[in-house]
Amino acid sequence: MNKYYPHLFSPLKFGNLVSRNRIFAAPYGGVATPEGSITPEGTNRFEEVARGGVGLVCIGETLVHNETGNNHGRVLRLDHGGVIPSFLRCTDGIHRQGALASIELIHPGNHASPEYTPDGKVYGPSGGIIHDPDGDFEITEMDEAMIAVIVNAFGDAAERAMFSGFDMVTVQAAHGWLLSQFLSPLSNRRTDRFGGPIENRARFHVMVAENIRQKCGDALAIDFRLSGSDFIEGASTLEDVVEVCKMLDGKVDMLHISAANFDDKRAGIRMFPTMFYERGCNAFLAEEIKKHVCVPVVTVGGFNDPEQMEKYIAEGRVDAIALNRALLADRFMPEKARLGLADDIMYCTRCNDCISSTYGKRPTAIAYCSVNPFYGMNDREYNKIVRKGSQKVLVVGAGPAGMEAALGAAECGHDVVLAEKTGSFGGMLKNAWHPEFKKDIKRFVEVLTRRIEKAANIKVELNTTVTPEYIEAMAPDSVIIAIGAAPAVPDIPGIDRPNVILSSEIHTKGLGHKVVFIGGGLIGGEEGIDAAKYHGKDVTIIELTGEIAASATHLHRLTILSESEKLPNLRVLTLTQCLSIDEGGVTVRDKDGKESYIEADTIVLSAGMKPLSEEAWKLYGIGGQTIITGDCAKPARMNEAVRYGWFAGFNLQKLEQ
Repeated sequence: MNKYYPHLFSPLKFGNLVSRNRIFAAPYGGVATPEGSITPEGTNRFEEVARGGVGLVCIGETLVHNETGNNHGRVLRLDHGGVIPSFLRCTDGIHRQGALASIELIHPGNHASPEYTPDGKVYGPSGGIIHDPDGDFEITEMDEAMIAVIVNAFGDAAERAMFSGFDMVTVQAAHGWLLSQFLSPLSNRRTDRFGGPIENRARFHVMVAENIRQKCGDALAIDFRLSGSDFIEGASTLEDVVEVCKMLDGKVDMLHISAANFDDKRAGIRMFPTMFYERGCNAFLAEEIKKHVCVPVVTVGGFNDPEQMEKYIAEGRVDAIALNRALLADRFMPEKARLGLADDIMYCTRCNDCISSTYGKRPTAIAYCSVNPFYGMNDREYNKIVRKGSQKVLVVGAGPAGMEAALGAAECGHDVVLAEKTGSFGGMLKNAWHPEFKKDIKRFVEVLTRRIEKAANIKVELNTTVTPEYIEAMAPDSVIIAIGAAPAVPDIPGIDRPNVILSSEIHTKGLGHKVVFIGGGLIGGEEGIDAAKYHGKDVTIIELTGEIAASATHLHRLTILSESEKLPNLRVLTLTQCLSIDEGGVTVRDKDGKESYIEADTIVLSAGMKPLSEEAWKLYGIGGQTIITGDCAKPARMNEAVRYGWFAGFNLQKLEQ
């Protein structure tokens, strides 16, 4: 029995399988070759997730019938045998690390793309028109013959999964994919035996489960993933899903309960719970379903803290907890918890940089993490070359880039001095972590601080202003300058009045009751929501462009919009210019040229950040090779400061000397 989290690290039996603990890796995709095999990078990633200590690893989004349903083009497939060798290599790696392997089987139904289906058609439970960002297109209603084909495709795909070494298949019946479409009255308007009452709308689910069992027997465990509620008026409810789960109970070995439906364009806010939701916000769905079935029930959504996870398992609320983003932030989270090293777990901040890589106006298809400098590095993430460092290194600035740079250099064996002009670590992040929904930023700094303090080859000098003379006296081999940025100050009459503060001063100087934010970027949006939602302030955000939080990743921007729309005491004025400031408020001009006056006790300057580049260049080239990194090079998102900072230190010495 584990002495730290005995329930979380107890074995879980389901079907003929036993998981070593109750922590699962939730389905994760985006690792396909054009033919639908898994990439070598994907194979490496899943083995490393297993090495991190989870009990089960699930490979995500795998098509069962490309001919009638492909949603992305380049996506994993199990509708032909040519993919089996690649999956065998992947399951071998997962099993080598002591974890079980599952694969998520999907048919996108009316969320397929006509661009990727051979006949250019999109099929769903009922006909009609689908409204898509890329254009409207027609849905062809599946007849019973096609339904039978798709049911058999799920069974055939499961059989190929079994031959590929998988211990379990996870049937994707959540989030608005085909099975979810059959369940929802909004997308299923049929009048035959597949429409109407719940037993008809769930018939497809039961047929798929029975087909898989018939073809694979008990050699392969069956998991069904369902949204406990679509959270859309008129769609599937928790009561519906309870009935479906009761029908599946005994036919499947596990139920994995998620939430939401992609028919809601903002579904990702709840499906991948953002920082505005409490951790485990969707667990109540799984808890209710567990009351009605005998098979184990898994929950997912924003979990990170092993203490909370232990509590849920110990109280019998759920049987296991699936993680995704938490393992992107720190894939060794389970193993650290098992060994009693929870204070070194790097929590996911739920910024959704990773998830947003496939969403929005600027999808990159490359995911990054705000707290893990290696994530997104493909195979290099798992095969770091640690050099034998021999340099004396000075790092100037203990913000996120500087802290990471010091750790990166120290890992290579260099002797590092980390100098910071203030009395603490964190840089501008010390201002960012005050809002209630950003407490994980503080933990990020605390974890890095502990790592720095434990490193024998890092010397910290706080309350130290680095000057050219300081560098000359130290005579370092390399200098990494990471002194950050400062809030930009726009040229507005009255900007120097005592009722005007910088965004970095909000939590030291405080706010009056009526607050105007000049600038609706990421800082203005987040701080404005915090002031209105958690502190009851009357807030107005003035933004010169046509949208707020424009630089935020897609899902985080949707979250800011959603939160701001809920607050009656927060107004957002876009395409609006601040003309002047006086002792009672601000004068603004809207897009039509109309001027108005907004009363305010406090005016906050949140017009972006200005890099401290001039200060950085004064220190450049004095002590050996010099690198400027972080916000003093160019203000950017946290993931870039973390990533480029770490590698600035790690890559100082290219050759062994």
